[in-house]
Amino acid sequence: MFSVSFSDISVKFIKLTFKSRFLLAKTCKKIPPIAKIVDKLLFDGDDIQVIPRTLKSDNLKLKNIEINREIPASEESIIPNDVLKEMVRSSRYHFIMDFCICRVSSDCTDYPHELGCLFLGKGTKRISHKFGRMVNPDEAIEHIDRCHDAGLIHIIGRNKIDSVWLNTGPKEELLSICHCCPCCCLWKMVPELPDEISKGFTPMIGVEIEFNQDLCRGCGKCAADNICFVNAIKIHNGKAIIDNQICRKCGKCVEICKEEALKVLIEPNAVIHSIERVKKLVNVESE
Repeated sequence: MFSVSFSDISVKFIKLTFKSRFLLAKTCKKIPPIAKIVDKLLFDGDDIQVIPRTLKSDNLKLKNIEINREIPASEESIIPNDVLKEMVRSSRYHFIMDFCICRVSSDCTDYPHELGCLFLGKGTKRISHKFGRMVNPDEAIEHIDRCHDAGLIHIIGRNKIDSVWLNTGPKEELLSICHCCPCCCLWKMVPELPDEISKGFTPMIGVEIEFNQDLCRGCGKCAADNICFVNAIKIHNGKAIIDNQICRKCGKCVEICKEEALKVLIEPNAVIHSIERVKKLVNVESE
């Protein structure tokens, strides 16, 4: 007998309405009562970190707080993606989506549709197997690496909207690891959102983007639409200007800058602190 699940309906609804999310964000900013309703329904309790991309060690510096100097990354072993991999190793359940709902809904032409989110925690047991599959930790880590190699931006945390559209139960039982592209990500709407919603989507703890204005040639590559997914970079008087209030420190601008005017600065304990923050959100070891 043919049946349609709640998740099936959710997918169809998201595909139809996804491109209207900017209008919804602007409406929330203009009309606070609507923002409160939307926040309660879809974003209540969100705590999501953006993990910076660090493909080249010469564009990654460790920030030594005690002596206030920068240490080349080659001198220390610190990789932001370890936050993701530690949570994967700690989790009892791992589910990989066969598709990215954001890229599918946006008809993305720049990044693979089949590189979907990775979900951890017992909430994954309620995800429809029409959408993906359960995997072991090694397969989950391989998936993270494939997404990284494809140029995607990792985000990790408790994202209520995922527990809603996937119908997984309490938001405290599902940890999301999304692999986002700068052209289609749900969170491109951050600049349009009111603070009470956007505050749940933050940079990784202890991460900064360092900008050397003297090295900047004003080429504009870092400010292109397909680089900064929150449009935090503008070109003014021949130089890049970064809005640190909007910037989520993803590191895509750092990768594209051939002049090395941009670098990722990361505190030595950033990975440890980020892991501690994530572990408080969802007990991924639970049955």
